[in-house]
Amino acid sequence: MTATRTNGAGRAPRGGAAAALLATLSLVLGIGIATPAHAVDLVLPEGPKTLVVHPGVEPEPSDQPGTGLPPAPGGETGVAGHTFEVKRVPGLKLERTVDWNRAVDMTPADAAPLVANEPVAAEGVAAADNSVVFSGLKTGLYLVTETAAPAGSIRSVPFLVVLPLPHPTKSGEWLSTVHVYPKTASVMTKLGVRDADAVTCGDPVVWAAVNAIPAVKSLASYRVQHVLADGVKLSGTPEDTVVKISGQPDLTPGDDYTVTETTVDGRTALETSFTEAGIAKLLVNPSAGVLISFTSSVSAPGEYTNEVRLYAGNAGVVTDTATTKFGPLRILVHEKGHPNNLIKGADFRLYTSEADARASKRPVTIEGGADLRTSADGLITVPCLRYSGFANGLDREPGSKLFRDYFAKPVSYPAGWTGEDVILRGSVESATEPETLRAVVWKASPVIPPVPGLSETGGKVAAAALLGGVLLAVGIVVVARRRREPREN
Repeated sequence: MTATRTNGAGRAPRGGAAAALLATLSLVLGIGIATPAHAVDLVLPEGPKTLVVHPGVEPEPSDQPGTGLPPAPGGETGVAGHTFEVKRVPGLKLERTVDWNRAVDMTPADAAPLVANEPVAAEGVAAADNSVVFSGLKTGLYLVTETAAPAGSIRSVPFLVVLPLPHPTKSGEWLSTVHVYPKTASVMTKLGVRDADAVTCGDPVVWAAVNAIPAVKSLASYRVQHVLADGVKLSGTPEDTVVKISGQPDLTPGDDYTVTETTVDGRTALETSFTEAGIAKLLVNPSAGVLISFTSSVSAPGEYTNEVRLYAGNAGVVTDTATTKFGPLRILVHEKGHPNNLIKGADFRLYTSEADARASKRPVTIEGGADLRTSADGLITVPCLRYSGFANGLDREPGSKLFRDYFAKPVSYPAGWTGEDVILRGSVESATEPETLRAVVWKASPVIPPVPGLSETGGKVAAAALLGGVLLAVGIVVVARRRREPREN
């Protein structure tokens, strides 16, 4: 019945509130219910009864008995997906005051063994209208048990309800259709990743989950699993995991929680389990959040999706995912006009901003070094860089703060070659198909070295004398030819 509640299950009956029920009956029926010896049998309405369950809604103050009335117009009606079964407690004829007294004194724990072998009178799941209706029920006391809840919802505790129920405001009338509002609680989890500052494989990638705390008075367990994608490697040890409750004093590892490394579905996982002392601290403020974070790195290009799983009491598991992405970038050097003539031995450095490239500051280091050199095929392959357009788990548009282009700057070309002193700009958008930045070179013009052993002045005098000798010899040859010509004619 809805005159009492069980362990906070909103508007669900509780045997411990028998006095409130008896008081209600006294007011409604105008009779005193004291002992069986002075009992007056009740006149209950005939015909089938209906029970309507609205899980998760508290239309009235949570510390007051329920009225059995429907929700107010326009108010919340319940939460879909909760499944209930109803069993009638045997051996009671509620028209007899002695049995009514037994009913109101009974607790769900008392009723459970009595209905263990009884058939299920009705069962159903809260539908799209967020309620479940059990119709065609007989007069009697019923134990209502939630058997399944949607993901992230804590199941309500079992409760008792009597059909029919005295009308709360109309003396002498009964409710043949009774509305009950068992309280439920929900949880959720959100996983984020911080990789905006990561550049290459091996750089720190931080994963952080915010986990909700259910609004319940007691909780059997609370644990969070971080399931790592293949290729994501934990930095440090499980003990380095940071666990906090927002707005509360620091938790004590070991006393309030433990973090262990385990295997889930064939993948490495970190499991954070709260102790009884830790759960007590959780329930102090259900509006707070449980923050769990750890640092990792990736070992190769790829798209890596981690998963968080929250298990809170008997709630169905809730999950969330986040992704970090790394891929390659290439630089190709070839002769101008001859793209098949690939140049070996050209040196470059890579930067994450054009300003750094122009200033030759803060180059990207790959495996401890910043110098990159083309191989025999004219290529430099930078194997693992954070995606340009994907950072902190979200797509980023070009020009946005977290979008990152990469800038390749030539340092030197092999002997006999030269090229433009130009900064190449590119992006990383794939784990398997790298963008190729192209640098063009050409053969350098030969440089005639100065004559050794001569000073600059001496060199100029010798060159002038040599030029004068050449001109004199040419003049002699021309005069001689002119003198021969008449003789030949």
